[in-house]
Amino acid sequence: MPASISAMMSTTTVQSAMDAYIRHTDMEGHGMPVEQCFEMLSQYLIHYSDLFNDADGDEDVGDYPDWEEGLDEHMSALLEGDLEPVGDLGNLLLEELDPEHIRDFLGWFVLRETNDEELLQSYAAVLHGWVEFVHRHGGWPDGEYPAFVSALDQVIPASIRVSRLSRVLFHLVRSGGGVPPRLRGHRFSRFVEGHAQASEITESGLYFSFHNQGEVIGPVSLPAPILSMIEVGDVFDLELGLRGDTWVMVDVGPVYPSCVYVEVEEYQGLEKLS
Repeated sequence: MPASISAMMSTTTVQSAMDAYIRHTDMEGHGMPVEQCFEMLSQYLIHYSDLFNDADGDEDVGDYPDWEEGLDEHMSALLEGDLEPVGDLGNLLLEELDPEHIRDFLGWFVLRETNDEELLQSYAAVLHGWVEFVHRHGGWPDGEYPAFVSALDQVIPASIRVSRLSRVLFHLVRSGGGVPPRLRGHRFSRFVEGHAQASEITESGLYFSFHNQGEVIGPVSLPAPILSMIEVGDVFDLELGLRGDTWVMVDVGPVYPSCVYVEVEEYQGLEKLS
């Protein structure tokens, strides 16, 4: 039995399971971006999951300027190459990882960073291979393996779909396609921006729900091929503007699939002119 596999079987940390799979894929010559995927997964687990305590969570609000200044200095050092991102998972046990962490990683964190469909598919292949590798060598608690596979089978096609959608919407908005010609040059009377959930899709367009406002906004007119890519429940990071009696898409960022919950909200922005 290879040393990497026996080492993984005798330990139960996420880090050692990742390291063992990296060595395994190097020996097998798969050519997948395993280390890149795991580095990104580690960043998600450390900074955005519920697996690590935030040591700064109880700081006094009055310390915010000092925190902000420290963050600026840290980012400057990072950009200048003086610091390396911290990605060591330490003693995080494998049994503490659950399918929802993998679902949120692919269906939220990666999509927040990129809409590159090829990269998503590569990461999906890495995670499928890793989950299978851990299962073959007894790394998951009883019953966990099917749940991991089910989560991946659900989130992968959904993430690929919305990555295509966000890319298409980005080009539509940047090309001016989000604003009908008859409305160009008119002033906006209202802006709504933030995370909005697709609540209804009709022939006239797309309706968005900002839950904490108790208001449905729309329809936002979009070409039929784009509407066909959207599913009710998808969450958009966007800005909508009201011109006359028509809502138009002013800006758009990532889109997240309905299988990953994202709290939606509306917040007031600055007054803007067309």
